[in-house]
Amino acid sequence: MSVRSLSAILLVCLAHASLLSQGSGGMKNFNLYKEVVPGVDFFASNREATTAFQKPLVEARERLTSLLGPEWPRGAIFICSSLAQKDSFYEPRAIKMGYKWVLVAMTPEVQAEEMMARLKAQLGDQLPADRLERIRASAAQRRGAAEAGIVRTTARNMAFAVLQTTLQPELAYRSTRVDDMGRSPLPDWLDIGIASYSTAGGVNVRYLQDHLEEVFPLDDVVSMSRPFVAPTVGGSGGPMIMTRTMGSGGSGGTGSGDGASQGGAPPNIMMQTPGPSGNGGQSSSGSSRSSGGEGRRFGGLDSLPKDQKDRMLFDSQASTFFSYLVEKIGLEKVKALIQHGREGKESAAFLTAADALGADMTKVEEEWAAWVKTQKAEPPPEFRMRMGGDGPASPR
Repeated sequence: MSVRSLSAILLVCLAHASLLSQGSGGMKNFNLYKEVVPGVDFFASNREATTAFQKPLVEARERLTSLLGPEWPRGAIFICSSLAQKDSFYEPRAIKMGYKWVLVAMTPEVQAEEMMARLKAQLGDQLPADRLERIRASAAQRRGAAEAGIVRTTARNMAFAVLQTTLQPELAYRSTRVDDMGRSPLPDWLDIGIASYSTAGGVNVRYLQDHLEEVFPLDDVVSMSRPFVAPTVGGSGGPMIMTRTMGSGGSGGTGSGDGASQGGAPPNIMMQTPGPSGNGGQSSSGSSRSSGGEGRRFGGLDSLPKDQKDRMLFDSQASTFFSYLVEKIGLEKVKALIQHGREGKESAAFLTAADALGADMTKVEEEWAAWVKTQKAEPPPEFRMRMGGDGPASPR
């Protein structure tokens, strides 16, 4: 073979290697799609996997830039459509590629795989094959709604990531802390409000409307820290909490422990999946029966622990109050409020000024509550799953 032929083959191989490197961005199991959204690269199996994210993220970007200005920290979103992709993702490598922030979004199929793995690990042989199949079928039927929730959560987390990396660029970014309001210099309620406004949706509006008698005073909301909730294990769509409850009581049941371990039916599973805030939202539950036959339903958001309900109320109040302000005093005034917060000044001093809302916060709270009642609430949770007991749980 001539030297010229060898040189040609070598050039072809080098060009092919270069294309492979550009196509994956150096990240195993992913293809790189640059600037799918201005300032945002995507890593995914194929471009089609990015389709559902494009319009919501473009709109979120436009709203964020209207509040924070045109400077946009370059970021990347990794869409994991297989467990192999999820396992190969390594955030420090992505950050070294020059991205200021990085997010991971798992498809409904991957989230379902993880859920099944957790169920099997938790229940083992107590997980009947027919109910396993029902779970898979239910997840497939609700794929569209699940994907929409993942997109909303990703858009919201993008807002948090941009706030952190724009307002506190000296802090090293960590996606595990994307929901940590302390990493932004703004008051917590403003972080929540901006993120919610950027995704054009309130947080648990229905829950807020149903619990207006229990809300925090607004002058507390604009000065307090976001209520703490212990982190839970979950995917990119937010935490999912699985709790074993008693199955139908068998012989010798005492009303405590697993019914299955005492000869009864497999235990029920109560599952909580997050609302748009990513911190407590929809829940799905089964009913359990004690040995005495008395039924008990673990149902809905009201069954959540108090810290989670406090977090939901705070997030709902912050997001709706921010949207209320945009309507009431206008976007330019709200941008001035954000700058006020960036300078470390208290929100209340700005809001109670004569050219803003005025000093009567009691009146402001009454007007805000009346406004909240007029807002369109999200539909009731659709995702309900029940294992054990006498049949499928009915949606509330």
